[in-house]
Amino acid sequence: MKKIVGLLLCFILFSQNIHANSTSVIIQNRRTNVTPVKVEVNGNNLQSKFAPFAYENRTLVPIREITESMGANVAWNNQNKTAQISLGDKKVLLQINSRAVYINGKKKLIDKGSIPVFASYPKENETKTMVPLRFLSEALDFNVEWNQEKQQASISNIKTVSVMKTKDNQVSSESKPSEKTNNKAVDLRGKVDASDQVEPEKREISKKVKAKGPVTVVIDAGHGGKDSGAVSSVDSSVKEKDLTLQVTSRLGDLLRSKNYEVIETRTRDEYIGLAKRAEIANENQAEIFVSIHFNSSNSGLASGIEILYAPEDKVKIKSHEQVHLAKALHDELKKATGSTMRSMKKRPDLAVLRWTEMPAALCELGFVSSPEDMKNITQDSYIEKLAQGVANGIERYVNNYVEFE
Repeated sequence: MKKIVGLLLCFILFSQNIHANSTSVIIQNRRTNVTPVKVEVNGNNLQSKFAPFAYENRTLVPIREITESMGANVAWNNQNKTAQISLGDKKVLLQINSRAVYINGKKKLIDKGSIPVFASYPKENETKTMVPLRFLSEALDFNVEWNQEKQQASISNIKTVSVMKTKDNQVSSESKPSEKTNNKAVDLRGKVDASDQVEPEKREISKKVKAKGPVTVVIDAGHGGKDSGAVSSVDSSVKEKDLTLQVTSRLGDLLRSKNYEVIETRTRDEYIGLAKRAEIANENQAEIFVSIHFNSSNSGLASGIEILYAPEDKVKIKSHEQVHLAKALHDELKKATGSTMRSMKKRPDLAVLRWTEMPAALCELGFVSSPEDMKNITQDSYIEKLAQGVANGIERYVNNYVEFE
Protein backbone atom coordinates (compact mmCIF):
# COMPACT_ATOMS: atom_id res chain seq x y z
CA MET A 1 0.00 0.00 0.00
CA LYS A 2 2.82 2.41 0.92
CA LYS A 3 4.45 1.67 -2.42
CA ILE A 4 1.26 2.57 -4.31
CA VAL A 5 0.82 5.81 -2.32
CA GLY A 6 4.43 6.71 -3.02
CA LEU A 7 3.98 6.17 -6.75
CA LEU A 8 0.83 8.31 -6.72
CA LEU A 9 2.66 11.11 -4.94
CA CYS A 10 5.49 10.96 -7.46
CA PHE A 11 2.99 11.12 -10.33
CA ILE A 12 1.20 14.12 -8.77
CA LEU A 13 4.46 15.99 -8.18
CA PHE A 14 5.62 15.23 -11.73
CA SER A 15 2.31 16.43 -13.14
CA GLN A 16 2.47 19.63 -11.08
CA ASN A 17 6.01 20.28 -12.29
CA ILE A 18 4.95 19.91 -15.94
CA HIS A 19 1.99 22.22 -15.36
CA ALA A 20 4.19 24.82 -13.64
CA ASN A 21 6.53 24.87 -16.61
CA SER A 22 3.82 25.04 -19.27
CA THR A 23 1.82 27.88 -20.81
CA SER A 24 -1.75 27.68 -22.01
CA VAL A 25 -2.35 29.09 -25.49
CA ILE A 26 -5.13 28.75 -28.04
CA ILE A 27 -4.07 27.58 -31.50
CA GLN A 28 -6.67 27.00 -34.21
CA ASN A 29 -9.48 27.29 -31.63
CA ARG A 30 -7.95 24.61 -29.42
CA ARG A 31 -6.51 25.30 -25.98
CA THR A 32 -3.05 23.75 -25.82
CA ASN A 33 -0.45 23.50 -23.08
CA VAL A 34 2.94 24.35 -24.55
CA THR A 35 6.42 24.49 -23.04
CA PRO A 36 8.03 27.95 -22.92
CA VAL A 37 11.45 28.12 -24.56
CA LYS A 38 14.27 30.58 -24.01
CA VAL A 39 15.57 32.30 -27.13
CA GLU A 40 18.86 34.14 -27.45
CA VAL A 41 19.70 36.43 -30.37
CA ASN A 42 23.37 37.28 -30.88
CA GLY A 43 24.03 36.68 -27.18
CA ASN A 44 21.01 38.63 -25.91
CA ASN A 45 17.83 37.19 -24.44
CA LEU A 46 14.73 37.80 -26.54
CA GLN A 47 12.55 40.22 -24.58
CA SER A 48 8.81 39.57 -24.83
CA LYS A 49 5.92 39.08 -22.44
CA PHE A 50 4.70 36.48 -24.96
CA ALA A 51 7.08 33.60 -24.35
CA PRO A 52 8.34 31.58 -27.32
CA PHE A 53 7.26 27.97 -27.00
CA ALA A 54 7.81 24.47 -28.34
CA TYR A 55 4.93 23.24 -30.47
CA GLU A 56 5.01 19.93 -32.33
CA ASN A 57 8.78 19.72 -31.82
CA ARG A 58 9.35 23.19 -33.26
CA THR A 59 10.19 26.49 -31.56
CA LEU A 60 7.69 29.21 -32.40
CA VAL A 61 8.43 32.86 -31.64
CA PRO A 62 6.36 36.11 -31.78
CA ILE A 63 7.09 37.65 -35.16
CA ARG A 64 7.39 41.31 -34.17
CA GLU A 65 9.78 40.72 -31.28
CA ILE A 66 12.05 38.27 -33.11
CA THR A 67 12.35 40.37 -36.27
CA GLU A 68 13.18 43.52 -34.33
CA SER A 69 15.85 41.73 -32.31
CA MET A 70 17.35 40.40 -35.56
CA GLY A 71 17.40 43.90 -37.03
CA ALA A 72 14.86 42.97 -39.69
CA ASN A 73 11.70 44.77 -40.80
CA VAL A 74 8.30 43.11 -40.97
CA ALA A 75 5.32 44.23 -43.08
CA TRP A 76 1.97 42.66 -42.17
CA ASN A 77 -0.88 42.32 -44.66
CA ASN A 78 -4.03 41.77 -42.65
CA GLN A 79 -6.18 41.04 -45.70
CA ASN A 80 -4.37 37.88 -46.74
CA LYS A 81 -2.66 37.21 -43.41
CA THR A 82 0.88 37.37 -44.78
CA ALA A 83 4.07 38.78 -43.31
CA GLN A 84 7.08 39.89 -45.31
CA ILE A 85 10.34 39.96 -43.37
CA SER A 86 13.25 41.88 -44.88
CA LEU A 87 16.89 41.91 -43.81
CA GLY A 88 19.64 43.06 -46.12
CA ASP A 89 19.10 41.42 -49.51
CA LYS A 90 16.78 38.73 -48.12
CA LYS A 91 12.98 38.85 -48.27
CA VAL A 92 10.89 36.10 -46.69
CA LEU A 93 7.12 35.90 -47.20
CA LEU A 94 5.07 33.78 -44.79
CA GLN A 95 1.33 33.15 -44.55
CA ILE A 96 -0.69 32.04 -41.54
CA ASN A 97 -1.58 28.32 -41.66
CA SER A 98 0.24 27.83 -44.97
CA ARG A 99 3.19 25.58 -45.82
CA ALA A 100 4.09 27.75 -48.80
CA VAL A 101 6.79 30.34 -48.15
CA TYR A 102 8.73 32.55 -50.53
CA ILE A 103 12.41 33.42 -50.17
CA ASN A 104 13.34 36.23 -52.55
CA GLY A 105 10.35 35.25 -54.66
CA LYS A 106 11.16 31.54 -54.84
CA LYS A 107 8.49 29.20 -53.46
CA LYS A 108 9.35 26.57 -50.89
CA LEU A 109 7.23 24.17 -48.82
CA ILE A 110 7.99 23.89 -45.12
CA ASP A 111 6.94 20.98 -42.92
CA LYS A 112 3.63 21.08 -41.06
CA GLY A 113 5.29 21.65 -37.69
CA SER A 114 6.82 24.90 -38.94
CA ILE A 115 3.63 26.52 -40.26
CA PRO A 116 3.06 30.07 -38.93
CA VAL A 117 0.03 30.25 -36.62
CA PHE A 118 -2.02 32.66 -34.57
CA ALA A 119 -1.61 31.94 -30.86
CA SER A 120 -3.98 33.50 -28.33
CA TYR A 121 -2.65 34.06 -24.83
CA PRO A 122 -5.71 33.91 -22.52
CA LYS A 123 -3.88 35.48 -19.59
CA GLU A 124 -2.87 38.55 -21.58
CA ASN A 125 -6.05 38.47 -23.70
CA GLU A 126 -3.99 39.02 -26.84
CA THR A 127 -3.27 37.13 -30.04
CA LYS A 128 0.22 36.96 -31.52
CA THR A 129 1.54 35.81 -34.87
CA MET A 130 3.99 32.99 -34.14
CA VAL A 131 6.59 31.94 -36.70
CA PRO A 132 9.08 29.04 -36.86
CA LEU A 133 12.40 30.16 -35.40
CA ARG A 134 14.69 27.73 -37.22
CA PHE A 135 13.23 28.27 -40.68
CA LEU A 136 13.14 32.07 -40.36
CA SER A 137 16.65 32.23 -38.89
CA GLU A 138 18.23 30.07 -41.56
CA ALA A 139 16.35 31.91 -44.32
CA LEU A 140 17.96 35.15 -43.07
CA ASP A 141 21.43 33.55 -42.81
CA PHE A 142 21.45 33.12 -39.03
CA ASN A 143 23.02 30.10 -37.38
CA VAL A 144 20.76 28.13 -35.02
CA GLU A 145 21.83 26.09 -32.00
CA TRP A 146 19.74 24.18 -29.46
CA ASN A 147 20.74 23.58 -25.84
CA GLN A 148 18.65 20.69 -24.53
CA GLU A 149 19.72 21.13 -20.92
CA LYS A 150 18.76 24.82 -20.83
CA GLN A 151 15.81 24.40 -23.20
CA GLN A 152 17.25 27.34 -25.09
CA ALA A 153 17.51 28.19 -28.78
CA SER A 154 20.37 30.49 -29.78
CA ILE A 155 20.60 32.21 -33.13
CA SER A 156 23.44 34.34 -34.42
CA ASN A 157 24.66 35.87 -37.64
CA ILE A 158 28.05 36.71 -36.16
CA LYS A 159 30.19 33.72 -37.04
CA THR A 160 33.24 32.91 -34.98
CA VAL A 161 36.64 32.89 -36.66
CA SER A 162 38.30 29.54 -36.29
CA VAL A 163 42.03 29.70 -36.93
CA MET A 164 44.13 26.64 -37.73
CA LYS A 165 47.49 25.85 -39.26
CA THR A 166 47.78 24.17 -42.64
CA LYS A 167 50.30 21.52 -43.57
CA ASP A 168 52.64 24.30 -44.68
CA ASN A 169 52.32 25.87 -41.20
CA GLN A 170 50.35 28.78 -42.68
CA VAL A 171 47.52 30.26 -40.66
CA SER A 172 44.12 30.07 -42.33
CA SER A 173 40.60 30.94 -41.27
CA GLU A 174 37.80 28.40 -41.58
CA SER A 175 35.11 31.07 -41.53
CA LYS A 176 34.90 34.83 -41.68
CA PRO A 177 32.72 37.15 -39.63
CA SER A 178 29.34 37.67 -41.24
CA GLU A 179 28.79 41.05 -42.86
CA LYS A 180 25.15 41.13 -41.71
CA THR A 181 25.67 42.50 -38.22
CA ASN A 182 23.18 45.36 -38.06
CA ASN A 183 20.82 43.60 -35.69
CA LYS A 184 22.46 43.27 -32.30
CA ALA A 185 20.48 45.26 -29.73
CA VAL A 186 22.39 45.23 -26.44
CA ASP A 187 21.87 48.47 -24.55
CA LEU A 188 19.15 50.94 -23.67
CA ARG A 189 19.70 52.92 -26.87
CA GLY A 190 19.79 49.85 -29.11
CA LYS A 191 23.45 49.13 -29.69
CA VAL A 192 24.32 47.09 -32.76
CA ASP A 193 27.57 45.74 -34.12
CA ALA A 194 29.39 48.35 -36.19
CA SER A 195 31.71 46.20 -38.29
CA ASP A 196 30.10 46.60 -41.71
CA GLN A 197 32.10 49.60 -42.79
CA VAL A 198 32.01 50.51 -46.46
CA GLU A 199 34.60 52.10 -48.69
CA PRO A 200 33.76 55.80 -48.99
CA GLU A 201 34.88 56.01 -52.63
CA LYS A 202 31.96 53.79 -53.63
CA ARG A 203 29.40 56.38 -52.48
CA GLU A 204 28.74 60.03 -53.06
CA ILE A 205 28.57 61.87 -49.74
CA SER A 206 26.81 65.22 -49.77
CA LYS A 207 27.43 68.04 -47.34
CA LYS A 208 23.96 69.47 -47.85
CA VAL A 209 20.48 67.97 -47.94
CA LYS A 210 18.10 68.79 -50.77
CA ALA A 211 14.44 69.43 -49.95
CA LYS A 212 11.55 69.94 -52.38
CA GLY A 213 8.99 71.27 -49.91
CA PRO A 214 8.63 71.79 -46.17
CA VAL A 215 11.43 70.07 -44.26
CA THR A 216 10.25 66.86 -42.62
CA VAL A 217 11.66 66.27 -39.15
CA VAL A 218 11.11 63.00 -37.31
CA ILE A 219 11.42 63.42 -33.55
CA ASP A 220 11.80 60.26 -31.56
CA ALA A 221 10.88 60.03 -27.88
CA GLY A 222 13.15 57.27 -26.62
CA HIS A 223 11.78 54.18 -24.86
CA GLY A 224 8.11 53.87 -23.86
CA GLY A 225 5.62 51.28 -22.68
CA LYS A 226 7.33 48.21 -21.26
CA ASP A 227 10.71 49.88 -21.85
CA SER A 228 11.07 52.53 -19.14
CA GLY A 229 14.62 53.46 -20.07
CA ALA A 230 16.75 54.79 -17.24
CA VAL A 231 15.09 55.19 -13.84
CA SER A 232 16.47 57.92 -11.61
CA SER A 233 18.48 56.77 -8.60
CA VAL A 234 17.71 60.16 -7.03
CA ASP A 235 13.91 59.85 -7.40
CA SER A 236 12.60 56.47 -8.59
CA SER A 237 9.38 58.05 -9.86
CA VAL A 238 11.35 59.81 -12.60
CA LYS A 239 11.65 57.60 -15.67
CA GLU A 240 13.41 58.34 -18.92
CA LYS A 241 10.43 57.30 -21.06
CA ASP A 242 8.31 60.06 -19.46
CA LEU A 243 10.96 62.74 -19.72
CA THR A 244 11.60 62.10 -23.40
CA LEU A 245 7.90 62.45 -24.16
CA GLN A 246 7.75 65.74 -22.25
CA VAL A 247 10.53 67.14 -24.43
CA THR A 248 9.24 65.87 -27.77
CA SER A 249 5.73 67.16 -27.05
CA ARG A 250 7.06 70.67 -26.63
CA LEU A 251 9.57 70.27 -29.45
CA GLY A 252 6.88 69.22 -31.89
CA ASP A 253 4.86 72.35 -31.17
CA LEU A 254 7.92 74.58 -31.60
CA LEU A 255 8.83 73.05 -34.95
CA ARG A 256 5.27 73.17 -36.29
CA SER A 257 5.12 76.86 -35.41
CA LYS A 258 8.07 77.30 -37.80
CA ASN A 259 6.23 75.40 -40.57
CA TYR A 260 8.20 72.18 -40.38
CA GLU A 261 6.44 68.92 -41.18
CA VAL A 262 6.79 67.04 -37.89
CA ILE A 263 6.40 63.29 -37.42
CA GLU A 264 6.63 61.85 -33.92
CA THR A 265 7.49 58.18 -33.50
CA ARG A 266 5.30 58.10 -30.40
CA THR A 267 2.97 60.57 -28.70
CA ARG A 268 1.95 58.42 -25.74
CA ASP A 269 3.39 55.82 -23.39
CA GLU A 270 3.76 52.89 -25.78
CA TYR A 271 6.52 50.53 -26.82
CA ILE A 272 7.89 50.95 -30.35
CA GLY A 273 10.77 48.83 -31.61
CA LEU A 274 14.02 50.40 -32.74
CA ALA A 275 13.65 49.14 -36.30
CA LYS A 276 10.16 50.63 -36.51
CA ARG A 277 11.42 54.05 -35.44
CA ALA A 278 13.98 54.09 -38.23
CA GLU A 279 11.41 52.71 -40.66
CA ILE A 280 9.06 55.62 -39.90
CA ALA A 281 11.77 58.12 -40.80
CA ASN A 282 12.90 56.29 -43.94
CA GLU A 283 9.41 55.65 -45.32
CA ASN A 284 8.50 59.32 -44.90
CA GLN A 285 11.76 60.40 -46.57
CA ALA A 286 12.50 62.79 -43.73
CA GLU A 287 15.34 65.27 -44.05
CA ILE A 288 16.22 65.11 -40.33
CA PHE A 289 15.89 62.55 -37.53
CA VAL A 290 16.45 63.48 -33.88
CA SER A 291 16.12 60.99 -31.03
CA ILE A 292 15.61 62.29 -27.49
CA HIS A 293 17.04 60.45 -24.47
CA PHE A 294 18.30 61.00 -20.94
CA ASN A 295 21.46 59.47 -19.55
CA SER A 296 22.42 57.51 -16.44
CA SER A 297 25.59 56.31 -14.75
CA ASN A 298 26.36 53.99 -11.86
CA SER A 299 28.45 56.49 -9.94
CA GLY A 300 26.05 59.43 -10.02
CA LEU A 301 28.97 61.75 -10.68
CA ALA A 302 28.51 62.10 -14.43
CA SER A 303 26.40 65.03 -15.59
CA GLY A 304 25.70 67.19 -18.61
CA ILE A 305 24.26 67.02 -22.12
CA GLU A 306 25.74 64.80 -24.80
CA ILE A 307 25.10 64.52 -28.56
CA LEU A 308 25.70 61.25 -30.43
CA TYR A 309 25.85 60.63 -34.17
CA ALA A 310 26.84 57.89 -36.62
CA PRO A 311 29.56 59.09 -39.03
CA GLU A 312 28.76 58.37 -42.66
CA ASP A 313 32.03 56.51 -43.28
CA LYS A 314 30.92 53.87 -40.78
CA VAL A 315 27.33 53.37 -41.96
CA LYS A 316 26.60 52.15 -45.47
CA ILE A 317 23.14 53.71 -45.90
CA LYS A 318 24.24 57.26 -45.07
CA SER A 319 24.74 59.65 -48.00
CA HIS A 320 25.16 62.93 -46.08
CA GLU A 321 27.75 64.29 -43.67
CA GLN A 322 26.33 63.66 -40.21
CA VAL A 323 28.45 65.76 -37.88
CA HIS A 324 26.88 69.11 -38.86
CA LEU A 325 23.50 68.27 -37.34
CA ALA A 326 25.16 67.04 -34.15
CA LYS A 327 27.28 70.19 -33.90
CA ALA A 328 24.27 72.48 -34.42
CA LEU A 329 22.32 70.70 -31.68
CA HIS A 330 25.33 70.74 -29.34
CA ASP A 331 25.91 74.48 -29.71
CA GLU A 332 22.26 75.55 -29.49
CA LEU A 333 21.53 73.37 -26.45
CA LYS A 334 24.49 74.97 -24.71
CA LYS A 335 23.11 78.45 -25.45
CA ALA A 336 19.56 77.60 -24.43
CA THR A 337 20.30 75.79 -21.17
CA GLY A 338 23.70 76.99 -19.96
CA SER A 339 24.33 73.39 -18.89
CA THR A 340 27.58 71.46 -19.01
CA MET A 341 28.15 70.04 -22.47
CA ARG A 342 29.99 66.75 -22.84
CA SER A 343 32.00 65.98 -25.96
CA MET A 344 30.10 64.81 -29.03
CA LYS A 345 30.48 61.08 -29.60
CA LYS A 346 30.55 58.93 -32.72
CA ARG A 347 28.15 56.03 -32.18
CA PRO A 348 27.62 54.05 -35.39
CA ASP A 349 26.57 51.10 -33.20
CA LEU A 350 23.26 52.68 -32.13
CA ALA A 351 20.27 51.33 -34.05
CA VAL A 352 18.26 54.51 -34.60
CA LEU A 353 21.37 56.32 -35.86
CA ARG A 354 22.59 53.42 -37.94
CA TRP A 355 19.33 52.46 -39.66
CA THR A 356 18.13 55.96 -40.57
CA GLU A 357 19.09 57.13 -44.05
CA MET A 358 19.03 60.88 -43.39
CA PRO A 359 21.19 63.07 -41.10
CA ALA A 360 20.43 61.85 -37.58
CA ALA A 361 21.49 62.62 -34.03
CA LEU A 362 20.66 61.36 -30.56
CA CYS A 363 20.47 63.88 -27.73
CA GLU A 364 21.22 62.72 -24.17
CA LEU A 365 19.70 65.66 -22.30
CA GLY A 366 21.15 65.06 -18.84
CA PHE A 367 21.75 62.33 -16.28
CA VAL A 368 18.84 61.09 -14.17
CA SER A 369 21.48 59.59 -11.88
CA SER A 370 22.98 63.01 -11.17
CA PRO A 371 21.53 65.06 -8.26
CA GLU A 372 22.81 68.17 -10.01
CA ASP A 373 21.08 67.42 -13.32
CA MET A 374 17.91 66.23 -11.60
CA LYS A 375 17.37 69.67 -10.06
CA ASN A 376 16.93 70.97 -13.61
CA ILE A 377 15.33 67.98 -15.33
CA THR A 378 12.38 67.92 -12.94
CA GLN A 379 11.47 71.54 -13.68
CA ASP A 380 9.03 72.34 -16.49
CA SER A 381 10.91 75.54 -17.27
CA TYR A 382 14.08 73.55 -17.94
CA ILE A 383 12.24 71.03 -20.13
CA GLU A 384 11.10 74.05 -22.16
CA LYS A 385 14.74 75.17 -22.50
CA LEU A 386 15.77 71.72 -23.69
CA ALA A 387 13.01 71.67 -26.31
CA GLN A 388 13.92 75.18 -27.42
CA GLY A 389 17.60 74.26 -27.68
CA VAL A 390 16.86 71.25 -29.89
CA ALA A 391 14.47 73.32 -32.06
CA ASN A 392 17.12 76.04 -32.45
CA GLY A 393 19.70 73.40 -33.39
CA ILE A 394 17.44 71.99 -36.08
CA GLU A 395 16.71 75.48 -37.40
CA ARG A 396 20.43 76.31 -37.50
CA TYR A 397 21.16 73.09 -39.38
CA VAL A 398 18.39 73.74 -41.93
CA ASN A 399 19.60 77.31 -42.54
CA ASN A 400 23.13 76.12 -43.26
CA TYR A 401 22.83 72.64 -44.70
CA VAL A 402 19.44 72.26 -46.43
CA GLU A 403 18.99 73.42 -50.03
CA PHE A 404 15.47 73.90 -51.36
CA GLU A 405 14.78 72.86 -54.94
